[in-house]
Amino acid sequence: MSQYQETRRFKCTGGAGNPCIVIEQIRVADETMSSPRTDYMTVDGDVANRLDKKHFLILMKGEIVKVQRALRRKH
Repeated sequence: MSQYQETRRFKCTGGAGNPCIVIEQIRVADETMSSPRTDYMTVDGDVANRLDKKHFLILMKGEIVKVQRALRRKH
């Protein structure tokens, strides 16, 4: 089973103005992976894909959301 470490959260808004939080997480390298990999998902569990510095695509919804600001990670 893969180990994930949260690195950042992004406060985003969709086209209809709906708020959304996207979590950036690193899949930690282990014996099956040679290097770490970055994945994105919403707090609701939807998989997201980073399009560029300011936009994510929520895959299941087909919705593009815009980053309003990066949030600090809670310890």
